[in-house]
Amino acid sequence: MNFLAETTTQEAFSLVDRIGQWLLSNGVTILVIILVALLVRFVVGILVNRIFQTMYQSGSRISRMTNVVVKKHPDAGLAAAHEERRKQRADTLSTASKNVASVVIWSIAFVMILAQVGVNIAPIIASLGVAGLAAGIGAQTLIKDVLAGVIMLFEDLVAVGDYVDLQFAEGTVENVNLRVTQVRGLNGVLWTVRNGEIISLGNYSRGLGTAFVILDIASSADDAAVTEAIHAVFDTLKADQKWSKLIVGAPQATGILSVDGARYQRRITADTIPGKQWDVEREIRKRLRAEFDKRGIEFALPRFQESA
Repeated sequence: MNFLAETTTQEAFSLVDRIGQWLLSNGVTILVIILVALLVRFVVGILVNRIFQTMYQSGSRISRMTNVVVKKHPDAGLAAAHEERRKQRADTLSTASKNVASVVIWSIAFVMILAQVGVNIAPIIASLGVAGLAAGIGAQTLIKDVLAGVIMLFEDLVAVGDYVDLQFAEGTVENVNLRVTQVRGLNGVLWTVRNGEIISLGNYSRGLGTAFVILDIASSADDAAVTEAIHAVFDTLKADQKWSKLIVGAPQATGILSVDGARYQRRITADTIPGKQWDVEREIRKRLRAEFDKRGIEFALPRFQESA
């Protein structure tokens, strides 16, 4: 019994000794690998932030990477909108780049740790290659979505907060990543669209917006008085700082577009900063209604169709 106890004790001490030697040799190396990976990830994060922050501050909109040239507009409101969009894009690309860098860094660190603990990584790499090929064949749709997402991000086709029309989904963009784009419709529905399925994209928040108002006016109204009322509304909009900063240039009013029995039509257009065209449309209608009431100008009555 004493002999067995001594043998067991010796084996235990031997095991502890081997574990200690392994920790001294391999454990320290593994710890160094992890610390170096953390350091590299930290440094890369700082560099990526600085690169995209510099691009944002210079106003380049990353034109060297996407061959996109954005001309500065003299209007202060539009310039502010462009500046905000540059910032959003820089933040989006910075986050995506850091995520990709993290995956690469930690993948390399994991392979190095496996090699350090004595795992033969050659068969693993070969197996991953075969598995990757099989997965690639079966995940063509995913690859298509990711590639489309990369192109969308770098070409600045869409950003969070934009109002877009994706044919089968329309609304405000709430999230854009490499695989999907999420759009919140006016009725509150959140649409999730795979990037690879986006064939055409209409972005109402890019460049200038256009407020578009059609007026149906009673044919008995004096058109000269109508014109005076319209320009009076234009003057009040120009004098109102809240609305003048949203409108680019001067609003325009056409002549008579059409005459139909007891009515005729006029059209008003106004260029606006991106995404504000609907707000300006509502304000123009509101002020026109008040101005017409004050001047005694009547809108045309709605058409009614007789039932058969």
